Amino acid sequence: MKQFIQNKVRKIGLKHSSLSGSFFSAKNNKEVQFESSLERDFIYLLEMDWIIESYYEQPVTIYYSDAENKQRSYTPDFLFYWHHRFSSKGAKPVLVEIKYVDDLQKKELEYKPKFIAAEEFCTLNGYEFKVLTEKDIRTEYLENCKFLHRYKKNSFDNNHPDIQLLLKNMCELISTTPRELIQVSARDKYKQMELIYYIWYMVSKNIIRCLWEYPLTMDSSIWLDELYENYYPK
Repeated sequence: MKQFIQNKVRKIGLKHSSLSGSFFSAKNNKEVQFESSLERDFIYLLEMDWIIESYYEQPVTIYYSDAENKQRSYTPDFLFYWHHRFSSKGAKPVLVEIKYVDDLQKKELEYKPKFIAAEEFCTLNGYEFKVLTEKDIRTEYLENCKFLHRYKKNSFDNNHPDIQLLLKNMCELISTTPRELIQVSARDKYKQMELIYYIWYMVSKNIIRCLWEYPLTMDSSIWLDELYENYYPK
């Protein structure tokens, strides 16, 4: 009755009524397609959130019968899997539908049987089903994801001298701010400007942690991820 396919199951074409296109996913090492600007924004969240291991667009076709017993099909927008730190604790993969609030309200009766079928599918297969709107997606967290994405696109070896310098000083400071970190790490103002770039790169890679739910500034609280806390033993 229901079918799971872990590849895109519906071709996404160009639309005149909304933004559609593709986004290169470094996490998945391939182009990911989207059908709206809201889907594109959600991809930023999937791409940047370290607790998400991998994700797929148009991954599942669900077949169900409507009120008149006619066979119907429904394809949710995304499926994502949690990082092993969370999946090992029982966190389930999440099947996601992306919709604008206004659209949900106008087409509530049309969407209801599709969402019920999705929830039944997830119950049978050990997933969760969520419907997310612009209220869930377009937050300060998204703005930070977009800001940090430009840094994450680069790839530096952790043995890079500037990264090692920042790691060493972070191990000593434990908790600090970007402003204090660059002041401790260099006196030359031009060198300090260079180090700012590497700090945001390290944040984008989750080497350095911060609260992404609030605006990122030079005075934001930062600390090392637990994997790097003892990189330079005290």
